[in-house]
Amino acid sequence: MSERNGGRAGLAMLIAILLLGLGLRTSEAWDGRSPVFDAAAYAKIAANLNRGEGFTLGPSATQPASNYSPGLPLLVAGVYELGGGTRERVARLLLALIGTLAVLFTYLIGRRLSGPGAGLIGAAAIAIYPALLEYQGMLMGEPLAATLLAAAGLATLWADDSEGWPRWLLPGALFGALTLVRPEYLGVALLVSLVVFARGRTGDLSRTLVRALFLLLGAALIVAPWTLRNAVELDRFVPVSTGGGQVLFAGTYLPSDGDPERVGAEVVERHPALFGPRAVERLRLEQILERLAEQRYPGTEPDKALSKMGKEQLWDDLSEEPLEYAGFVATKVWRAWTRGQRQVMQEPGWKLFHWALLALGLAGLIVLALQRRWEALLIAVILLGITAISALLVASPRRVLVLMPLIAALAGAGASAAVDQLRMRIRD
Repeated sequence: MSERNGGRAGLAMLIAILLLGLGLRTSEAWDGRSPVFDAAAYAKIAANLNRGEGFTLGPSATQPASNYSPGLPLLVAGVYELGGGTRERVARLLLALIGTLAVLFTYLIGRRLSGPGAGLIGAAAIAIYPALLEYQGMLMGEPLAATLLAAAGLATLWADDSEGWPRWLLPGALFGALTLVRPEYLGVALLVSLVVFARGRTGDLSRTLVRALFLLLGAALIVAPWTLRNAVELDRFVPVSTGGGQVLFAGTYLPSDGDPERVGAEVVERHPALFGPRAVERLRLEQILERLAEQRYPGTEPDKALSKMGKEQLWDDLSEEPLEYAGFVATKVWRAWTRGQRQVMQEPGWKLFHWALLALGLAGLIVLALQRRWEALLIAVILLGITAISALLVASPRRVLVLMPLIAALAGAGASAAVDQLRMRIRD
């Protein structure tokens, strides 16, 4: 075992990195942080579930609870049920343990890509990545989603090493669990299944088709119960959560210049008669957009109205201002990938750290692609899928935060390739 992990020294470094990641996460979870709005909402839903009040935010909420992904509050409510009370610190500590697994999974992916050195570099980066650590101090889904994505990617590679079809249920189930935390990964799971199917050669397509179908079956087994629940509770087909109309409208609103935090202010500025004084300070974005939707389509459910408005807006952008819209999309994607989530990532040192991970990750992906590695194709499809979703919908750096374990594993591969090249030049 030690030889596979770089000998005793490599194994000792791995253990040290895991302990570092665990210590930083449990410290954040124990102390806690002032929750952002979404974290407070998740906490309230979980507490209401524990009290038997259902998946709700209560009558004073500015948007329905169905707009929120169910995975995190369901998990936290389960912790509360087992612990006999609403003990948020206990839930945060469990999430910190789960978040630490992202460090291990990053190492295992990096080791597969380019050896134990690459794995250690990637694992170390995730162990100390500040935005992930800060979110461990509140009930936010990104650290959980990052772990599930790394696990799903690793399980996909593991399943591909075997001829057994049932193995593909595991990566599918992990993508399904990830979808309950971040709904956009339902589309990514479909893309991954297509890659699994396309991996087959002529005459071997029936075998890869079964693999792809088993992957999708695993995801469906996890997601379908919540979809059925939504059909009963919401009286319509909602695979995971509502709110798609809001993010489509906000993600295609050209006056925001690609910054989702500017959407509300821009809407208020362009519709002054619809809002009172200091509306941006008094109202949240969902309240502003709901009022706009009611004016545009009176009597229509806000999410449906915003979905219709978003589609109309998208068509107008593409047909009437294609160049401006292309620049708008480019700005959104650039912002999502380079800005870094949480204010700490704007500090010069951590900003440089984030950029270095992206640069080394891109280098690692290119090196693996030139080697025609299946792993490169799998990871590239996941990265491109989320980038495409960001280009269409709200381009939040939180989407990229979930990808950081894969980016870090690629960065380890890129750093290893750079070291190998340097050694070759020194020898020459």
